[in-house]
Amino acid sequence: MGSKRPTIMVGRRHLPEDLLVDILLRLPVESLLRFKCVCKHWYALIKSPSFIEKHFHHKNNRARLLICNLTMSLDEGRSIDFSLLPDKIVPGVQPETKILHQLRRVTDFLSVTGPVDGLFLLEKAEVNPEDDSRLALWNPATREFWPLPPVTFELQPFKDHDYQFALGFDPSTRDYKVLWIRIFWDDWGLGVSPNCLVNIYSLRNNSWKNLKPEFPYCCSLHDPIGATYLNGAYYWLFGRLDNKSCRICSFDMCIEQFREMQGPVIPNVQWGKLMLRGDSLAILVGVDPGKPIISIYDVWVMNQQEGSWTKVLTVQPLIKVAHWPSGVREDDKMIFKITETSQLVLYDPTTRQVTDLGFQLDLIYGRTWVSNYKESLVPIKRGNDIQGKDNAVKQLDHFFNRLEKTSRPGG
Repeated sequence: MGSKRPTIMVGRRHLPEDLLVDILLRLPVESLLRFKCVCKHWYALIKSPSFIEKHFHHKNNRARLLICNLTMSLDEGRSIDFSLLPDKIVPGVQPETKILHQLRRVTDFLSVTGPVDGLFLLEKAEVNPEDDSRLALWNPATREFWPLPPVTFELQPFKDHDYQFALGFDPSTRDYKVLWIRIFWDDWGLGVSPNCLVNIYSLRNNSWKNLKPEFPYCCSLHDPIGATYLNGAYYWLFGRLDNKSCRICSFDMCIEQFREMQGPVIPNVQWGKLMLRGDSLAILVGVDPGKPIISIYDVWVMNQQEGSWTKVLTVQPLIKVAHWPSGVREDDKMIFKITETSQLVLYDPTTRQVTDLGFQLDLIYGRTWVSNYKESLVPIKRGNDIQGKDNAVKQLDHFFNRLEKTSRPGG
C-alpha cells in the first residue's frame, strides 16, 4: 500500500488535493517559499515544474511594472533602485512603490535584460574576463542570484566591438540559456562587413560553448524594449526601417540557429522598437518620435501566422514637452521619459491622462529600464537550493562593487 498524501484539515474534514493546489496557486511567491517547509509533499509540489508553470500563468499573478533606475550623485556615486509598482495605478495619483533591491556606491553595473519567466540577466563591466564573471541570473521573487562562469572569446585582430545579450528558455530540454553575440570591425570604412562571434550558456550544464552563426545579419541587431523572448525564440529588428518593410532576426533556443523573417509593411516610419504585447510579438513605431504634441506611435502585433501583422493601436500623446517612449503596458498604456522634468510617466490613450510614476531620472549620466514583470518560482540555484536571502543579497551587492574586492589591507 502506498502512503497517503498529507491533506489540510478543515474542522473534521480533509481538504481535497485539487483544492489544496488551487489555494496554493493563488498565493505570492514569498508565502510559497515559507510553505515549502510544511512537509515533504508540499515541498515537492511547490518545486515541481508543472506547479511553477501554472503559478506563473495564474490569473492572480498579474504583470506589474518593474523599474530599474540607475542614477549618479556626488555623494553616493552610481546607485541603482529596483522598484515594483502596484498592479492597479490610479490615474493622476502617484503610485506607491515597493523597493525590491537597492544598490549603493556600485562601480560595475552596466545593464539588465529581461524578464523571461521572472528571471533577469544582469551585466557588469568587463574588468578581467579571464577570472571574473561578467553576467549573472537573478530571480527577485525568490532572491536567488547566480553568477555565470566567465566566457572566453577567441582574440580578434579588430579595432572595435559591440555586443548583444539574449535570455531565453529551451522547451525541449527545459533549460534556460543565455546568448552572447560579440561584433568586431576590422575597419571603419564604408561597405566593410563586421565579424560575429557567438557563445551560448546552458544553465543546466553551467557552461558556455561556441556557435558558428550562419546568419550574417546578427551583426546589425537593434536593442528591443524589454526581453523579446517568445515560445522558444528570441527576436530582434535588424537593418534599417524604411517605407517598404522591416526585417526580423530570430534565434531558436532549441536548435540554436538564427533565421530571418519579414516584418510588417509600415509607411512613413522613422523610429521603431521590437517588444512583447502580452503573449504576442509586437513592434512599436513612431513618426516624429519624442516631439511635443505631434508625435504619433503605432503598435503592430504579429498574428499566429508568422509574417502576418495587424496594427492594433495608434497613440498621439498630448504631452506638451519633449518625451521619449520607454515601454508599453499590457493594457496598452505607454510609459514615457519626460526630458524637461526628468520624470517617468504613464500615459493612458483612452483618457489621455498623464500620471507621474514618482521617479527622478538621471537623463545625463543614468539609465532606466522598464519591464512588465510577474513573480516566478523558477529556480536558478544549482546544487543545494537553500541559498538564504541575506547571502543572496550580499552576493548581488558584491557582484557589482569592484572596490570591495580590491580594497584589502595592504592591497
